[in-house]
Amino acid sequence: MNYYVWLILAVGCFVGELFTMEFSLACLGLGLAGAALAAWLGAGLWLQAGVFAGVAAAAWLGIRPLAKRHFYRNAPRVKTPAEEVIGKTAVTETEVGPLLNNGRVKVAGESWKATALQTLSAGTECVVEKLDGVTLTVRPK
Repeated sequence: MNYYVWLILAVGCFVGELFTMEFSLACLGLGLAGAALAAWLGAGLWLQAGVFAGVAAAAWLGIRPLAKRHFYRNAPRVKTPAEEVIGKTAVTETEVGPLLNNGRVKVAGESWKATALQTLSAGTECVVEKLDGVTLTVRPK
C-alpha cells in the first residue's frame, strides 16, 4: 500500500483524537504513522500491517496509560446524581422502617424508596446514609 494512504488514515485518527481525548485514536494514529514509514522505506504489505499492529499495541499498552495519568491527574472524581444524595437531608413521605418495604423519602425534590434502622414516621427529617441500588438508607437527623 502507498505510504500516503497510511498517512491520511493517521491524520484522520489524530484529528478524531481532538474530539475524544481518550488517547485510543492517537495510539492507532501512531501505528498508522509507523506503517506509513515502513511503506515509505519499501516494506511489503504484510510488514506494514505488522508494524501498524506492533506500534499501535505498544502505544496502547505503554503510552496511553501514562498519558491518561498525566492529563487527568487533577481531574476531580465526578459523582453520579444518585451518589450526590448521600449525606443530604431528606423528609419522609411515608412511614419508613426496617420491616417496611414501601417507605419513601423526598430528597432535593425527588422521591426515593427508603429504609431505616429504626421506624420513622411521615414528615420526619432525616439524613441519607447510603444508597443500595435505588433504595436509600436514612437515619434521623
